[in-house]
Amino acid sequence: MGWGKGGGPDPNDPAALLDQLMGSTRNLTETEKATTRPPWEEQDCCPDFLAALCPTQLFTLSQKRSELPPCEHAVHNPSIRAEFQRAKLPILATYQHQLLDKLRNMVQQMDERVVKAIDRVKLEAASVDLEPGLKKATEALGELQATIAALVSRAEEAGDEGDVETAEKSLADVDELTKQKKMLEAQLAATKEFNPMRVTGTMFGQQDVCPVCCSVTNTKDELNNERHREGQMHIGWTQIREETIRLEKRTREVKDVKGDSGGGGGGRRSDGGGSGGGSGGGGLS
Repeated sequence: MGWGKGGGPDPNDPAALLDQLMGSTRNLTETEKATTRPPWEEQDCCPDFLAALCPTQLFTLSQKRSELPPCEHAVHNPSIRAEFQRAKLPILATYQHQLLDKLRNMVQQMDERVVKAIDRVKLEAASVDLEPGLKKATEALGELQATIAALVSRAEEAGDEGDVETAEKSLADVDELTKQKKMLEAQLAATKEFNPMRVTGTMFGQQDVCPVCCSVTNTKDELNNERHREGQMHIGWTQIREETIRLEKRTREVKDVKGDSGGGGGGRRSDGGGSGGGSGGGGLS
């Protein structure tokens, strides 16, 4: 099987595509299939990924910014996930409910961060006019921060494309500008009228808070805003929010179906529910 970036199957490998469509045991005899353990039992597969997605894997280039710990499971294979979900095992419902609880908690914490960031930005916008010299220094600091943010986005994009040289150069530039930023902050701190709340974000008085990932951007810098929307943090949190909505919708649908059937187990099931129908019926797939 071919493998692409991030340890996943290579989409250009026909064998990998067949595995994803037909299962990794497609070439085995029925006898061999009966004695072969499925790949999700043989390998250290991530339950969240088998259910839908692994939040940690969405931020491979932004691990520190995402504040998520590394995933403790080694395997995140789309082919195994597709085969696992086709099997419709009762454990799938358990994995999906556990993932939904995790995603709900993550979204709630992110929403709280967004509210705090918006309050901070409003406080900055309402700040009194600064002395010309202090205002100029504050704007210079905002420009530095905008440049640093753009370089970080460029490094992430280069990393996605496998351009290690550009990524390393961008990060080196970030380190140098960060030193300049700290020096400027020290100069501002020495000014008696300095208020640390006024120099957060990307540009004093012209900031916006992303409701999806809590990034603070310059409202007039469309290029940086576009990079933000295409960055791993924004895309990752978009996927988390969308998957939360999808799982919640499926949860409601399953409850509605159970309610219509009166909770009875006498109805015929095309999938041969049997004694496992109670657990499998709660599936969200």
